Order: sequence, then C-alpha cells, then structure tokens
Amino acid sequence: MNDRLLEVNNLNIRRGAFTLAVPDWSVSEGEVIGLVGPNGAGKTTLLEAVAGLRKVDGGEIRVFGKDPWADPVTVRSSLGFMSDDMPVFAERIGALLLILSGYYPSWDPDLVDTLLDRFNLDPGKKTHELSKGQGTRLRLLTAMAFRPKILILDEPATGLDVAGRRSLLESVLDVVGDPGRSVVISSHMLADVERIADRLLVLEGGRIVKEGSTAALIGERRTLEEALVEWGAAG
Repeated sequence: MNDRLLEVNNLNIRRGAFTLAVPDWSVSEGEVIGLVGPNGAGKTTLLEAVAGLRKVDGGEIRVFGKDPWADPVTVRSSLGFMSDDMPVFAERIGALLLILSGYYPSWDPDLVDTLLDRFNLDPGKKTHELSKGQGTRLRLLTAMAFRPKILILDEPATGLDVAGRRSLLESVLDVVGDPGRSVVISSHMLADVERIADRLLVLEGGRIVKEGSTAALIGERRTLEEALVEWGAAG
C-alpha cells in the first residue's frame, strides 16, 4: 500500500529570473517535514504549488493522487494551508469560523473550541482588531480546524512570543499524533524545526541542497543552524 500523501516529480517553476527545480520529493503519512533554506530559496513557491495556489511550468505534483492546480477543491478539502500573510475576512472570529465550517465536511467544532482556548482567541473579537500574533494564531486555527491529512505551514511563528510558539508546536504534534496525517513546516525558527521535524528538505537558489532524516543530516554535535552554514544554505 502506498502511504505517500504528496509526490513531486521533475518539478519546474519559473518566476522571472528564478527557477525552482525539484527532481523528486515525497511526504508519507505521519511525517513532519522541515523545509528550510535562506530567503529566496524557493520554499514559499514550493508550498504554494503543493497547495494548488501556483501553477507549475513543468513536471507534476500529486496530492492524494490528484493535481492540486487542476483539482483544487478535492485537494484543499484535506489539505490545510497557512502563511503569515494569508488574507482573513473582516468578521468577528466566531462568525468567520461559522462561515468556514460550511466549506469542510470534516470541520471539527470540538477541536475549534480547544484551539480557541489554547491560542487565547476571543470569538467575539473582530479580525481587524487582532495583533500580529493573534492573527497568526487565527490563521493556524483555520488551517487545522477540519483535521487535514496534510498541514502546510509557511512561517507559522511570525509575531508569536515564546508561549505562542510553544502552543503552535504542541498543535503540530497533535496533528501527527494521528499516524495518517503529516505536516510540512517552513520556518526561520530553526530550533523549533529541528525539535519536531522527522525529515528535512533544504533548498538554496531553487535547488535541493540536502534531503533526508533530520538526525542523520545534522548529527549529534551541531545544530540545524550550524549545519545550514556548512551546507551554504544559511540566511
């Protein structure tokens, strides 16, 4: 049985003078993948393509066996995507969550209540009144509320203090407590990535620098930050 939720083959995406090329990459059930590298390496481009938000120029992406660009409704019904600049409707939090719940058959109101409490979000507060950190927590909640099979997080710690980052990591680990679900997280909070990622995909200049087990790639005597410097993928 194929336990791969996501498969990338000979991917090519051009963005002006920049080209992202990923020959082969996959995500299996129950994994946490850390996507790291300097600014401009292609991390967001890759995640947006996986989520069906960006068309590819060559190769293919399959999420649950489907093309996310050609079949976005099917893919996004089981894929949660969160970025720090993702737009949010100008509504009270409770009203926004009620609207979104109608789009997802797997929406879990009990999980929503748990996350509202964990993230210290007031359902009666208007979204435009939220701080940067509160907005980040709300975006994370909406990406998790329907218990997606794959959770894609692009810089999810933006604006969060230490307590907020701890809640985020706890939530990510809760997702993969179910062996059928996976997380792909891109973050400059390298210590957090190192703590939770089973595997790493390291990009630099639109190319894969390293890919494999976190423990095997980093080793016991250095940090992920130190390893990125050695690989020429820091920044």
